[in-house]
Amino acid sequence: MLGNENLIAPYLQWATLTQFAYLEGDWFRVLLEVERSVSSFISTVKSLNTERDVIIPAIYDTAPRDLQPADVTFCMGIMSRRALELLAEKSPGDSGAEKRLFQTMRTLAGSIRSIELCTSITVPRSVIKPAPKKSKPARIKRQKVVAQAARPNVVIGIIDDGLAFAHERFRFSNGNTRFKYFLNQDDVAFASPGPGREFTEADINKLLQQCRYANTVDEDQVYQLAGQNLVGRGAKHGTHVMDIACGLDPKDAGADAPYLIGVQLPKWVTQETSGALLTGPAHYAISYIVNRADQIAAELGTALLPIVINLSYGNIAGPHDGTAPLEIAIDQLIAARPTPLRVVVPAGNHYLARCHSRFDLAASTSADGSTEKLHWRVQPDDKAMCFMEIWLPLLAPDRTRPQVAVRLTAPTGESSPWVQPGTAWPPSGTTNIRFGVQSVDLTGQRPHILLSLVPTATMETNLPVAPSGTWLVEVENLGSPVTVDAWVQRGDTPFGYPLWGRQSRFDDDDGQYHRFDHAGRLEEEDIGASTIRRRGSLNALATEQRAIVIGGFRRSDCRPSRYSGAGPVSTPPATLPPRNGPDAAAVADDSVALHGVLAAGTRTGSVVAMDGTSIAAPQVTRLIAEWMKLGQPSDRAAVQQFAATRDSCPPPTAPKLRERIGAGRIELPPRVAKRWQRW
Repeated sequence: MLGNENLIAPYLQWATLTQFAYLEGDWFRVLLEVERSVSSFISTVKSLNTERDVIIPAIYDTAPRDLQPADVTFCMGIMSRRALELLAEKSPGDSGAEKRLFQTMRTLAGSIRSIELCTSITVPRSVIKPAPKKSKPARIKRQKVVAQAARPNVVIGIIDDGLAFAHERFRFSNGNTRFKYFLNQDDVAFASPGPGREFTEADINKLLQQCRYANTVDEDQVYQLAGQNLVGRGAKHGTHVMDIACGLDPKDAGADAPYLIGVQLPKWVTQETSGALLTGPAHYAISYIVNRADQIAAELGTALLPIVINLSYGNIAGPHDGTAPLEIAIDQLIAARPTPLRVVVPAGNHYLARCHSRFDLAASTSADGSTEKLHWRVQPDDKAMCFMEIWLPLLAPDRTRPQVAVRLTAPTGESSPWVQPGTAWPPSGTTNIRFGVQSVDLTGQRPHILLSLVPTATMETNLPVAPSGTWLVEVENLGSPVTVDAWVQRGDTPFGYPLWGRQSRFDDDDGQYHRFDHAGRLEEEDIGASTIRRRGSLNALATEQRAIVIGGFRRSDCRPSRYSGAGPVSTPPATLPPRNGPDAAAVADDSVALHGVLAAGTRTGSVVAMDGTSIAAPQVTRLIAEWMKLGQPSDRAAVQQFAATRDSCPPPTAPKLRERIGAGRIELPPRVAKRWQRW
């Protein structure tokens, strides 16, 4: 491995071990954490002339306005498969070109702290031609900021999939768009500011005018001309979320309506949910929104505009202590920006998914209780890879470093050896790999283990598949008593996509886990001695200090939605103060019978119902935008205070209830007042 030992994240190690066989493409987005600053890293990349294998989007060329370069140490990069493979290898091949690339990557690795693998991307040949040696980076002209007496407007940023930007709910009464910018990361185009196809306000207005017939916009034609392929269905998650966050009847959209910036994520972020595919495109989307918001302010000659961003996405597995790379990157931008930047994320929908296990291991010297067996049920016809992460605290209660060994056994009886701390199995160069175990034990970091399985079904006949069924995971303590958390990574197929992944889960073979209560309803409390726990199911991207996390509740009876994720974060917490759960909860379901809430479909005039905490989060995004316009506080504390003082339901005094709905419930008027009503 090149550079420092922390460089290659476990998911990237697994991809190189399986030779990227289950991932499409020869180029991949990656989330990079660099040593000094992104700007200095870009200088290093350009000095090494690595454009054939490493590309940093132009959006990162300069730090956001009023931020110092050292304030930004994360960026999305695009790397060739061979460059990523060389980063994970200790020696190059025999060819001269590979030796040169290996040496280049060795030099570059000295400027990188860590690399996380994300989605694949198609890079046109014209983009990877070496740049002329004498070329200089373009200088961005910044207009002088002129203070204005008028109250500044607000920017609402939406990061999601299937964004129907031509919908009437995002237009003014004169037919023009309310979007200032829209970036489609699913488009393979490459232009400034980077990968994806950008549409400005003028571009969208031109399309709307071009496709207008008898004062009616042919939205299908707009999307066809724009290459917006992810809104072909009548209902999409992104459009529904966007309507809740910022949709308006055109007659109510005045000149003071919030500026809109939309970023559509690549389809593989949504369709292939296993692993860490989200982090790079999500960081790029946030950086793009901040950059374009600053550009709007410069064009208007105003001070920086307040920004609220809705990111209704989540994962199950991760450290759950605020130290995941994307969480750190989000906190970094929020803390450094002098003008309010708020990022709203959902609490997650996996409270009852049986994807979290917590158990205590006695000391290795104990006669019993030092080994735990987990049963991992893996589904047939699963075209996505399956992962489980096992996390240990940084230090055991006696201040020693936790040490565990792990063994993974397939339903067929095939088994790995006991994998010791800091080692991995199988070794590099092994062929026909179907499963693996990587134990990460780095000084100063929490020890954790990644268990990886190839898909149980594949369209390629020459690729090995993993057996479906119940896999046995054995965890043996080698040191002091310790509490262990294990999470099965998200792997389901989201709404609106063809079946791809099928969610794996923990199984309880001794009947200790109670799925139903005595009345036959789903049990929502952790009762009994099962290690499978509903608590601790909070979205793995929602445990940082500064993002605003929203759970879901039912409007009819004020109860938490059955799926809404719960705290607390990992025990003991690695960052203080720890999160006990979401900051607040918003409506995610109208009632037990009427699931979800109503909002826009992808075509003007359509209404659909969707549920989930990702539907609750944008309600608070809209509320925060209103506070920002009034110059009021809009951070986590403000949301918590509002929820605590405006909650019309019984206050959440019970600790377990607070772990699910936070400081209180926020019930805002629905976008569609009644189930049968249409706008």
